[in-house]
Amino acid sequence: MRRIFDLWQAKLGSIILAIILYINLQNSKILVKNFFIPIEYPKLSNNLYYAKNSEKNFLIKLEGSKDLVNYHSQFLKAVIDINDLQVGDNLVEVKKIYNLPNSGIKLTKLGQKIPITIDTLISKTIPVEINFEEEPQIGFLKSNHLIKPQVITLSGPKQVIEKFNKFTLNPVSIKDVTEGFTKNIRIPELPKNTTILENFKEFTLRVNIIKDLSTMGEQLIVQIPVKCDGLDTSLDADLSVDEISLKFSSTVKFNSLQVIQGLQAFISCNYSYDKKQKKILPSATPNLAKVRIQKSNELKNIEILGISPEKILVSYKLKPGLEEKKETDEISPENLDEKK
Repeated sequence: MRRIFDLWQAKLGSIILAIILYINLQNSKILVKNFFIPIEYPKLSNNLYYAKNSEKNFLIKLEGSKDLVNYHSQFLKAVIDINDLQVGDNLVEVKKIYNLPNSGIKLTKLGQKIPITIDTLISKTIPVEINFEEEPQIGFLKSNHLIKPQVITLSGPKQVIEKFNKFTLNPVSIKDVTEGFTKNIRIPELPKNTTILENFKEFTLRVNIIKDLSTMGEQLIVQIPVKCDGLDTSLDADLSVDEISLKFSSTVKFNSLQVIQGLQAFISCNYSYDKKQKKILPSATPNLAKVRIQKSNELKNIEILGISPEKILVSYKLKPGLEEKKETDEISPENLDEKK
């Protein structure tokens, strides 16, 4: 019995050592570490955009089991509350951290409030133009050209869109050409946050080249572009034929350039869009429009013998961006204004 009590000090020391080792082991499993997690911004409606580069990451501190912290930290994200945003400058506090487990991890927000600027997009319909470099081969000339689409609707920041009165494509060379050609042209690079509302991948350019000869007697001129006269600004018109051929007779000589520049083909595009009824009037059904030729004063002695085709089928549709849109999970100017 006495021998047992002689060893109590050694046994107590062993117990204390074991407790210290256990505490150190447990502490070695606890991790305290700072992390940058991604920021998720709410999606904006089509006529709003983030005007400045917003912060991409948010600083937090995590405390907890090493395994839990390392595992869950890769899935965390800071989410901006849609109700904290309005048009203009915002200074927003991060309120929500998604994918944080219910227990086992303590999170502390170290990041500051985030500056966010929201501005309104505008749209503008403008004509498409192109410039030509050099000239065709001697004895030939460019009679006309046709670009599809002829007009586009640009959407973007107000200060950018207001500078556009026309959309000019990269120049095309017609050096030494002797016949007409068709060319696809890629859409040029657009300014930041600027888009074309129409859905197409390339512009199509048709260039007509003719011999430069004096004109007298019965003649045929082909590929005269047809222009839509009186089109409602809210509508686009699709023509079944974009160019016509014209047969004419003249008792006096005209050079080719005079004829090309002095003869123009038009059709009447007199349908309209009623904004109250939200429909095309008199109907959305395509209609046949008669081609009419307008002559310059220099060509008053020319007699028009025939037009092919004499009538063109015209289909009308609402311009892109004018349709009614229902936004359910996005921010729009209306619900932003309500929060002010």
